[in-house]
Amino acid sequence: MKWIVLIVSLMRLTSLQAQESPADQLLDTVISHPGSYSQVCDLMTAPFEIPYRALELSDFFGASFSDANRATIQKNREALVECIRKRLSKINLTRKPITPTPDPNPESNNDGDAVGNDPQSLNPLLLRLALDLNAIEALPELLIVEQKLVDGIALAKNDPKVQPPLVAGWFVAQEGEAYNENEPEAIRDRRINLFHSRVAQRDLVILMARLMREKFYAPYLKTQLEQAYVKGLTADAKKFKLPQYQPNQTAPADINGWDIQLDPVTHLYLRKYSPILVPYSRESRDEVRAAAAQWIAEHP
Repeated sequence: MKWIVLIVSLMRLTSLQAQESPADQLLDTVISHPGSYSQVCDLMTAPFEIPYRALELSDFFGASFSDANRATIQKNREALVECIRKRLSKINLTRKPITPTPDPNPESNNDGDAVGNDPQSLNPLLLRLALDLNAIEALPELLIVEQKLVDGIALAKNDPKVQPPLVAGWFVAQEGEAYNENEPEAIRDRRINLFHSRVAQRDLVILMARLMREKFYAPYLKTQLEQAYVKGLTADAKKFKLPQYQPNQTAPADINGWDIQLDPVTHLYLRKYSPILVPYSRESRDEVRAAAAQWIAEHP
């Protein structure tokens, strides 16, 4: 009987794979094997009350899209955006993510593990892909997934018997947390999964904010998150003595060893890889969601 069930399962899997479009297969490939890998020496950490990393995603495990994959991704934007929307709508947050096989042909000088994320999971590479493609069309699905995460997190926090939502690829440790060698593995896994699902939820809010910000969308620009981000950028520019923007002036590549870029909204120079930490609040989250809902209503 077990053999019959196994054969039927394999037949169903083969059938599903055969039904995948070329764009679906490309989506699976670039998330499983993004192509560029590096050794991560320092673990990213966050306090228990996880702040926003404005306006960056927490995709930190040494994996990113190679130049070749980026070129292919951009050439297939429309098809991939549709696949991202379908994938987001089908994500099962109770399914345990699977570690993909190692990349057989990494395209970078690989100093770390050549492994991406489970393409069927909610993962940072999927969000990064949506950001790189400016996939603002995916706002409806992003809203739904973010709400599912919030609901799942609330249930798990209020009932220790409920498993938290399961996400893949977020490797963020809680600051100040002492390792307890006597802690049962199941309890430890549940605690870590709950923390990572909260990190993922912050990233979803940031992704929606970034997509609207890059459209200079006025309802988003009025949010607390954006105002706190601008305040943080202003303070950071003053602290690190970044120059003021001059019209028709090319932004310097670096200043005192910091990689620099120009923020198109505020015309402030900013340190490229140094996010502004903004305290998370339910009100700020709701404002971003409201702006996203307004965008959707205005762009049916």
